[in-house]
Amino acid sequence: MPLVALPGHPEPSLSLLTRDATPEELIEAAALNHVDWFTAEATVAGGQVRCDDGLTFIHSPAANPDAAGEAILAFPRMSATTADAAIDQAVSEARQLGVRQVACWSLLPAEPTDLGARLVARGFQWGWQPHWMALDLSRERPADFPLPDGLRIALDDESDWDAEGLPYYDRANAARLRAHARRRPRRTYHFGARLGDILVGHSLLHVSTGPLGVAGLYAVGVVPDARNKGVGRAVSLAACQFARALGCRYVLLNAATHIYERLGFASLGYGQTWWMHRPALEAPPPSPALVAFTEAVGRGDTGALGALPQNALPADLDAALPCGMTPLEVAARLGQPRAAEWLLGLGASCDVIPLCDLGWRDRVPSALAARPNLASRRLGEWGLTPLHEAAARGDVELARWLLAAAPDLSIEDAQFHSTALGWARHLGREEIVRLIEAHAAG
Repeated sequence: MPLVALPGHPEPSLSLLTRDATPEELIEAAALNHVDWFTAEATVAGGQVRCDDGLTFIHSPAANPDAAGEAILAFPRMSATTADAAIDQAVSEARQLGVRQVACWSLLPAEPTDLGARLVARGFQWGWQPHWMALDLSRERPADFPLPDGLRIALDDESDWDAEGLPYYDRANAARLRAHARRRPRRTYHFGARLGDILVGHSLLHVSTGPLGVAGLYAVGVVPDARNKGVGRAVSLAACQFARALGCRYVLLNAATHIYERLGFASLGYGQTWWMHRPALEAPPPSPALVAFTEAVGRGDTGALGALPQNALPADLDAALPCGMTPLEVAARLGQPRAAEWLLGLGASCDVIPLCDLGWRDRVPSALAARPNLASRRLGEWGLTPLHEAAARGDVELARWLLAAAPDLSIEDAQFHSTALGWARHLGREEIVRLIEAHAAG
């Protein structure tokens, strides 16, 4: 039985992907749906969209007039010869617009392939990976599951809710959601889930058109008090049922939870994001020399690094670059062992986590024995110690090595203000908890 009232017929102008599609085509469809959604959001917000040299720049003003908007570099496909100029122009424009952040979304492999090196050189931070997933509505009919008593899901064209604590919802955006509902042909639908008279969850469906036209599922959120009761699955399923009634064969999303597998979604692969936040936007842009140095590290181009004049190198190779990472972290993140060896040869510290990420775990014990203070060194925007990272990764062996160097266990991260022991407890790393507690007691 449908969870939400379904339309009597699909929008007459919708052109959709209804044939069998390969995973690669569906990932492409997901990217196109995201671009279409970002563009629709910018349009109703009075923003701007332009496409130059393979780079789509989307500016979406904030709904709250007292807040700053954001800019998105949406799935660039740039040539190696034009990429630097296009990125520099986009970032300069974002600074002039006074946005709070610039996001870059990319498929993998990126175009150009060294996009990550170019972005971090300009101050972008490495972001999370979208997990592309697809539901084929012609083959998968999500199984029924128990629903909370009294749960009602409805298409809500007003979307003007007083719903404190609802993820991915801000009442300031209600006018924009109403504007989406009024557009013709309509392609955006917002659903609300209620237990009794209380709004407890929502989801949003956006339909893109053309040869790769699909439904995209966004903004699935449930208030804290109603979680783990099936509300998230129900409001997701309602949107999928609605997509089927519109004539969509595929529903695509990027996800970070397992609930979508239970609804029949299959994994397609991953993308990549990078983010430049307000502090980096408000700071002076990195110098051309620093950009050239960071790009060379990110590419593993030791020839270019060796050709740089001495005054073009950072005075402190252990200091954070504008992207928030040290040069060695950049080399490790981008998988460039030759650049890492070059940096170490110039005296960069053998930081523990980059050594692990480069596949050089065998060097960690000797590095800690030579410099025990490395066990307490804080890195990254969150100020994590290696023991915080060991807890996050569940790496018991690394935790043993670090504890043998007698780290400062009182250090708290800058985001959650928790010690490594607090992280281990929160993440359920019981063996690491026991190791830290035993070390502290002994």
